[in-house]
Amino acid sequence: MSLSCFSCARNDIFIKSDNVSKHSLEYFCTAASGVKEFPEFVGVATVDKDFVGSCSMIIHRTEPKSTVIKKFIDENSKQIWWYYTTCKEKERFYASIIDGIKKHLNQNTVKYQHSGCEWDDETGETKSFNRYAYDGEDFLKLDLLKHEWTALTEKAYATKLTWENNKVSLKHSEYFYSIQCPDWLKKYVTFGREYLQRAVLPLVSLLQRSNSSLVSCHATGFFPDIADLFWMKDGEEFHGDVEKGEILPNNDETFQMSIYLNTSSLPLTDWQKFSCVFQLFSSQKNITVSLDKTKIRTNDATHVIHWGAGTALFILVAMAVSGSNMFKRLLNLQYCLCSSDKENKDVNGSICPQVDVSECN
Repeated sequence: MSLSCFSCARNDIFIKSDNVSKHSLEYFCTAASGVKEFPEFVGVATVDKDFVGSCSMIIHRTEPKSTVIKKFIDENSKQIWWYYTTCKEKERFYASIIDGIKKHLNQNTVKYQHSGCEWDDETGETKSFNRYAYDGEDFLKLDLLKHEWTALTEKAYATKLTWENNKVSLKHSEYFYSIQCPDWLKKYVTFGREYLQRAVLPLVSLLQRSNSSLVSCHATGFFPDIADLFWMKDGEEFHGDVEKGEILPNNDETFQMSIYLNTSSLPLTDWQKFSCVFQLFSSQKNITVSLDKTKIRTNDATHVIHWGAGTALFILVAMAVSGSNMFKRLLNLQYCLCSSDKENKDVNGSICPQVDVSECN
């Protein structure tokens, strides 16, 4: 069996597109014995020097946070399963190595492996490597041209002969590093590049806390974060009485931003002159929303709450599980908003229903 630990990782696959031509897929494995506060086996992977996953993440089936990772897993379930089974195998294999060292040498030790491949997407050139170190010293490296292991220290010569006698394992390592690793690297880079170059337009809404507060033009759910949001008056950009917020990340890898307009001294007759424009630089489509009182969402009792898709789904599921009691609770909480009104009326002048005050606590 080869000691190659090429499968010691991947759960996260998210490749940055930096317009660079050279890319790398690297695997790092460490097996330790007697080292305090350090696990006996660690396997991680990087793409273009960025951490992308670990054997621990795969074995324990940690749910990926990234939507692109989930998409990759959905489309490549067989490859992820292959990583999972091989990670388990390598974990057991390295455990046996550590156990053997303990019995024969009776000393603390650290075995380290650095392997992987590189690809130049301009020239098409690929390079592969697989090296081992032992207690801080270079130990062995795989020579793909000579089809043999090279001992980097006298201590490694016996291991070199043993590994070379296993012709099946040697051919398997040669195949992975010279063919499969470059193919996977190309696939990961292409997948990540296509994902990062997508253009997703946002939902744009007008929001206002009260009649006296600033009107917010809020755009959420766009990608990438190279975008602009601005107010226009009579077809030209308007910068007076405007406050612009920063671009912020959402929890689904999209972005949001807001821009505020002071309308306190703006005559109603001038409102029709204003509009909010969202511009995504990777798309030729702009989104324009006219400044219209009827389109503004407020925090008043009659406000139609803007929930994210995840929150709305949670509420629907909860209502389905809890039935009418859940629905009654939501109604009571909603009408608590107007229960402090002296006349017990909402903003439209309608009489508020009886409220269960205990729900307001």
